[in-house]
Amino acid sequence: MARLKVLIVEDVENDAKLAERALRAGGVEFVSQRVETREDFLGALERQRPDVILADCRLPHFDGREALRLAREQLPDTPVIMVTGTLIDEIAVELLREGAADYILKDRLSRLVPAVRRALDDAKMKAARREVEERYRALFERAREGIVLVDCDTGRIIDCNPEFAAQAGRPVEQLRQLALWDLRPPEDVAAARKLFERVMREGTGGSVLPLRRPDGSDLPIEFRSSVIGLDGKRFMQSWAHDISEQLRTEAQLRTQIDELQRFQRVTVDRELRMQELEAQLARLGATAPKAA
Repeated sequence: MARLKVLIVEDVENDAKLAERALRAGGVEFVSQRVETREDFLGALERQRPDVILADCRLPHFDGREALRLAREQLPDTPVIMVTGTLIDEIAVELLREGAADYILKDRLSRLVPAVRRALDDAKMKAARREVEERYRALFERAREGIVLVDCDTGRIIDCNPEFAAQAGRPVEQLRQLALWDLRPPEDVAAARKLFERVMREGTGGSVLPLRRPDGSDLPIEFRSSVIGLDGKRFMQSWAHDISEQLRTEAQLRTQIDELQRFQRVTVDRELRMQELEAQLARLGATAPKAA
């Protein structure tokens, strides 16, 4: 373990030294600072930016729960371990729910080093997970295609990116109140539900569906969908590509092809007529009387 910066919130110096002794006995290399007041604690958070905080729950001038709250606000990645003489089980549970990494009784400091190591490992994992989530969110927000996440059990839209909201013509907050098939024309709702159920069964799927916008217009969308698992639940993630420009281009090309084909037919007919007239002229020339 690298050299740690340990911030100890403790009003009894000997108790702080006992905690330091337990860390050394466990092979932890560290530098420490002890504080007693709210002001000193906030100053230490800013200057030292500790790797781990050991906080007594009961101080005469500064409550350990307040230290936990401030630490969560200022340095959310820094684990806080509560170190106290006595602790009621109900309060211990509350502290853990409020974000404490662990709690250690002062007469059981042999547990301190394992708790510190575990808390630091958990903090690293959370930081790595958040980094991945932030990268995904950046891609999610900036994607040029629409992305929508749908609850597999209800069909309700859980989240979507700005591009999908623009495609649907609705704000994200409103879309989160709707099921995916609520964005279809009324006559297509039954078909949309069947397509959704098929993706649920097969795990993937693709289709071209119109989105009914609030102004009554329909936007043709190509959906590519797959079922994914998040936190023990199943969701359908769909990439939505606006194909209206593609369809307009295809229509223009078809129109141009039709015109060329008509022109070709006219040209062929004209060529055949020319050949027919030339043949007639040739026959007439063959039957005309010759001069004496």
